[in-house]
Amino acid sequence: MAVNSSSSSDMTQPADWNAADQNLLTATLSATPAQRLAWLEEALQVAYASGALKPRSPITKNDWDAASPGAR
Repeated sequence: MAVNSSSSSDMTQPADWNAADQNLLTATLSATPAQRLAWLEEALQVAYASGALKPRSPITKNDWDAASPGAR
């Protein structure tokens, strides 16, 4: 696959990228940490609602203590 280099960025993109792909990449890389966290929270809600992820049960203090490096 051919690769073009953009003068405004050190990144390289495939030559067959269209404007929508480039816009998505730009938006993704320019997202703030708060925007990324909001996206992750929404993605998790969708995953739980669809059944792709199952809710986890809380870990007990005894299990937590047993898993810590100092307990061995």
